Amino acid sequence: MAILKHIASKNSDYTEPERYLIFEHDEKTGKMVLDTDGYPVQRKKYILDGINCDPGAFAAECRRANRAFRKNSGKDEIKTHHYIISFDPKDRELGLTMEKAHAMGMDFAKKYFPGHQALVCAHDDGSNGSGNIHVHIVINSLRIYDVPPLPYKQRKYDCKAGYKHCCTNAFLHYLRESVMKMCQMAGLNQVDLFHSDRRVTDQEYHAAQRGQDKLDQENAAVVAAGEQPKQTRFETEKEKLRQAILDAVSRSRSVSEFRQILLEEHGIRVKESRGRWSYLPPDRKQPITSRRLGDLCSKEAVTEAIQKRVREQLETGTPMQKLEPPEISRKTATSDLLSGAENIGQIIDIEKAGDSEAYAQWIKIHNLQEQAKTFNFMSEHGLLSGGELDEEYARLTERFRAGRTGIKDTEAKLKDVNRKLRLLGQYYKGKAVYREYVRCGKKPAFQKEHQAELTLYETASRE
Repeated sequence: MAILKHIASKNSDYTEPERYLIFEHDEKTGKMVLDTDGYPVQRKKYILDGINCDPGAFAAECRRANRAFRKNSGKDEIKTHHYIISFDPKDRELGLTMEKAHAMGMDFAKKYFPGHQALVCAHDDGSNGSGNIHVHIVINSLRIYDVPPLPYKQRKYDCKAGYKHCCTNAFLHYLRESVMKMCQMAGLNQVDLFHSDRRVTDQEYHAAQRGQDKLDQENAAVVAAGEQPKQTRFETEKEKLRQAILDAVSRSRSVSEFRQILLEEHGIRVKESRGRWSYLPPDRKQPITSRRLGDLCSKEAVTEAIQKRVREQLETGTPMQKLEPPEISRKTATSDLLSGAENIGQIIDIEKAGDSEAYAQWIKIHNLQEQAKTFNFMSEHGLLSGGELDEEYARLTERFRAGRTGIKDTEAKLKDVNRKLRLLGQYYKGKAVYREYVRCGKKPAFQKEHQAELTLYETASRE
């Protein structure tokens, strides 16, 4: 799977990226590797070309352009943008060579960074000994030619000479989609990171690769010992969560049963915010949104899959296995019910809009949305019938009254504790004065002078 990385640099030394592309560097320290005579060691194999510049005079031409347009003179200005397209190590088996990757990088740079002075360099020595082929694209942040607009929403001056390159999150998203399409057209290993039933990020992809390699080594040792390996396929935490969701979908007749299976069998809570689902595994504090897991885990996809399964079984006459209710207390069930209703707001009186038609229209839309949330919530929890709703209301009322009684008892205990703490403070504060009073020879005069302290001490002692 090819990935795209971006590095913005404020270093005014334009020869630094040239040295990095041509000479070997230590991966841990980032410094150039020197030979015994103290000279930098040139990379064994690389392909270097320039766009709108001579690759051997990149630094001089960039400085000349900066002086001409009076840009990139400040310390805090971004001087260069460094993009790295890293291909999958397995792409070599599909015919990817360093020459082919370099040609793809040149086409990519000409298409998406037009008007910039750029260096394009291909390497075949991946980081950490992976040996994957990758392409470096280093561009001067200043644009020296007017260019036509890209098929991407840009500002007007993003196409004018004398202005600087702007790398936003939206533009990076656009470039990464372009890298995916480029690799797919070339027949290379590529996973759709943005529109996929299982949305796998590059971090998860590489974590799975590392985990699988480690598992294969462990299994080889187990087989060498004459035993059978227990697990042959490594799964990340997100993949385990996806499998649990798909398993719950395949056995559910409704959304409420889907939530119940995930909670009871896997300990996964389903939360909803603004109409979108997120999943909270038992070993995490922050939930994982359905968008990060893939389209199959979204609220719409799960609901549609469950409804489709129910329709198919009704049409074929296949009996559906009834899900037994969980063996949990009514108190716990009510707590889950209350936690699920936290996203439902209140209805706003339309009269508050007054003469404002826009505010009145917003109130109507808001009320319809809250009514829809209420109906969906009651439908999922089986509260549409009057009897069940009255029963649930009676249980909540009983819990409320019991809680209010408990609060009053606790408040009374806290009041008594606070009184005792106050008296204890009075006692220790007046204890020294009282001892001095006992030892004093002129008690009437001492008592008259310290009447308040002695009175508080005697009151606290009696208590």
